[in-house]
Amino acid sequence: MGNKGYSDNDILSLIESSIKQGNADIEKFHENLLSNLNKIDKIKNIKAIIEKKLSEKNIYFIRHAESEHNVLEAKYAYDEFEKWNIQDPKLTENGIEQTKSTSAKLKNFNIHFDTVFVSPLTRAIQTYFLIEKDLNNDAKIIVTDFIKEVVSSQLDKNKGKKLSLLKEEYKNTKLDFQYMTKEIWWYNLGKEIDKESEGQTNFLLRLGIFILWMAFRPEKNMLLISHSHVFVNMQESYGIRNADVVKMNNNSLFENVKWMLDYSD
Repeated sequence: MGNKGYSDNDILSLIESSIKQGNADIEKFHENLLSNLNKIDKIKNIKAIIEKKLSEKNIYFIRHAESEHNVLEAKYAYDEFEKWNIQDPKLTENGIEQTKSTSAKLKNFNIHFDTVFVSPLTRAIQTYFLIEKDLNNDAKIIVTDFIKEVVSSQLDKNKGKKLSLLKEEYKNTKLDFQYMTKEIWWYNLGKEIDKESEGQTNFLLRLGIFILWMAFRPEKNMLLISHSHVFVNMQESYGIRNADVVKMNNNSLFENVKWMLDYSD
């Protein structure tokens, strides 16, 4: 493809090598990525290719099962958020039970997933392990902070563990951490978020970059295990219930990545 004879694999290599270099400053990451894409081919030409590639994929989404903060949020008012703002909450017993219905739905879909993308937050990783037996053994399991929940200065529940701790805890599992490169990954413009939130623009940019990455990966059947705000912003939806499984709308995914390609600050 392109006016210089670049292939789809060249674009995929560009995206993945950029991710492995780190994504602390998502706006700079986005700017550099678009600059390099334009060198390969004009963005307007790439858009048509992305739309076609997404249309050929089956992408499913699972929201993590019920976790501790879901229960506490319902119990306490927002101005009492310190009572439910526990860092990186785990699944509840009810959440563990909920994954049984998730497993049943996956069996009904009868999809051979090539790749499973998992948020690095504990509630998403736990959900993965509870349904692991229902996934085909040869699926790639990629943990990526591109589909972590939106990060807020106030919400410790969305920050999670350091990368070194995650790698140690899951060192004897199939989880692949090669696309997470920062020891502390809740960053905004290269700094820990302690006084400001990630911001909606940065959130949407990383989701758009992630969709672009999915579009150029060779796998056809993909599964995301992530969070409500990720789903809502990818799908222009009102929400998704804990532990539910939904097939994603590829047109909505394309609109998201198209916005990312067109965005300029």
